[in-house]
Amino acid sequence: MALSHRFTHRLLFMIVLAAILLFAAGALMAQIETRTGDHVDANDVFPDMAFFAGGNLNVTAKSSDDIFAVGGDVTINEAQADHMIAAGGDIVITDVAFHDLIAAGGDIDFISGTVTDDLVAAGGDLNVQADFNIGGSAVLSGGDVDINAAVGGELRAAAGDLRLNASVEGDAHLVGDKIVIGPETRIGGDLRHRAEKIDISPDAVITGEIIELESPTRPDMEKWGIAAAATIAVFALAFLIGMSLLVVIVALTLPSLMNSAAAMIGEKPLSTLGVGFLIVAAAPAIIALLFATVLGVPLAMLIGVIYLAAAPLAIAAFVYFIGMQGRRAIAGGRGDPGIGARIAWSALAAGALVIVGLIPFLGALVWLFAYVLGMGAVMTRGGKALALKA
Repeated sequence: MALSHRFTHRLLFMIVLAAILLFAAGALMAQIETRTGDHVDANDVFPDMAFFAGGNLNVTAKSSDDIFAVGGDVTINEAQADHMIAAGGDIVITDVAFHDLIAAGGDIDFISGTVTDDLVAAGGDLNVQADFNIGGSAVLSGGDVDINAAVGGELRAAAGDLRLNASVEGDAHLVGDKIVIGPETRIGGDLRHRAEKIDISPDAVITGEIIELESPTRPDMEKWGIAAAATIAVFALAFLIGMSLLVVIVALTLPSLMNSAAAMIGEKPLSTLGVGFLIVAAAPAIIALLFATVLGVPLAMLIGVIYLAAAPLAIAAFVYFIGMQGRRAIAGGRGDPGIGARIAWSALAAGALVIVGLIPFLGALVWLFAYVLGMGAVMTRGGKALALKA
């Protein structure tokens, strides 16, 4: 009995800690500007972080902090920020001024502007034009990468077809099926490359050595695959079962949060999904950027703890929503459920999620959808729900 009491006390302590962290997350999110919609024009001046998401997104905003932009098509024109993080189908960047820029998309055109420090980009096609200035290092990856802008630091690029026709102050590490080094290329350090075919113009200037990188050795994929699959299967099964048990406990001990989060999913599913996507996509980037600065490390650790603490609550919220929907559809239940109903229907929904989660590919998509949707509901309704008496 003593051991059981200690376990209960520790469990309640962890739940209370998670509640406190959710309050902190709510206060933090209150300082952040967010805009979503089918078509979003972001053209204001913001003193803090700003998050924008839309089918068509035009960003001309200015911020002394960071800007996050996610959309189908993203146009960034005359925007200013400390760090800019953009993701979309097609991205066009013109006349911008950022300290750092991180971009991921289908086709990305860097037409003009200045990045005083580092550029990190990945996409189908990347086109970095000559009027785009990179003060620090550049890390670029895509199917087709064309680099005509000067790089003030080191260049690392990988592509199917890779073309470089600009100056690089540091070393250049290039990997591709075909690499073309144009006549305007000036490399202040070494050129390290691995390619099936490389064409270096006789007018290009390479101060350091030209080093051909060896192809990586390939492991025994059959043995490695069997061992990896077995390990992943055991870990996944243990994780799914453990998460299911945790979901039942959370649904039992935090009814106000679960009811409020489930209500939001039912009333505003698309808005909840959009908020969840912004949080899930932005949190790792925010943490990484804060860790890059000494003063930002404590805040990065706090956000990381909040992020981890909210994860099981997010899954629990989704499962609770599915369980209550099943209760209404099958048993015709109305009103707030009792303890028995919360346990029974949450357990049934958790079991269903475990079974679906074991299906290759589809299971991963379902778990991701559950996590994103639940995160949007918990982070939006968490503080208010936990302020009420459970």
